Amino acid sequence: MRLDIFLYKQGYFESRSMAKEAIKKGLVKVNGKIMRKPSRDIRGNEKIEVLGGGRPRGYYKLKMLDEKFNLISENDVVLDLGSSAGGFVMYASEKAKFVFGIEFSREFEERLRRVEAERSNIRIFIDDAFKFDTSKLPDLDVILCDLTLEPEDAITVLLRFVSKLKTSGKVLFVSKNNHIDHTGIPEILDMVSFEKSEDRREYYYILRRK
Repeated sequence: MRLDIFLYKQGYFESRSMAKEAIKKGLVKVNGKIMRKPSRDIRGNEKIEVLGGGRPRGYYKLKMLDEKFNLISENDVVLDLGSSAGGFVMYASEKAKFVFGIEFSREFEERLRRVEAERSNIRIFIDDAFKFDTSKLPDLDVILCDLTLEPEDAITVLLRFVSKLKTSGKVLFVSKNNHIDHTGIPEILDMVSFEKSEDRREYYYILRRK
């Protein structure tokens, strides 16, 4: 059986794609040796070790961006729009004072509730970000916006929450497939930095509230 399929079926990861990603990143050991080939055939009696607890891929994406752009500090209150499997909220909760997550899909609710139960500084809302009552949130230091939407729609969602962002507060905005130029950035926000993903069709924008 392939290593990535084995890890998924044995419950090490929430999906096969997450298992494959972790293997490629060198986070899986087979009989004491790091294995980077998801297609490696195994019998099932090998000693398997997953480094880092098998976190969702979003955890490592945010970790990489935070290390590069210094997005999150220890006293920050963070909002994650589109929490999906919980990678962003997991990473942010390790650094920030408190993290709120909003996710529309019920598919991820069980996993997100487990993450919420394990950490005292996370609160998850299963709700529609287009309609969410923003009065439920305190003032924010950071907004993480990684939504599976067209960029224009994701900007529309983001604008609903920018009023809760403190002056000079930061935004990580992830655009899927399409680059947006400065004219697509809301006037209330300044673009601080921009980067294109090396291995995905994603564009990362670091914004700051004026």
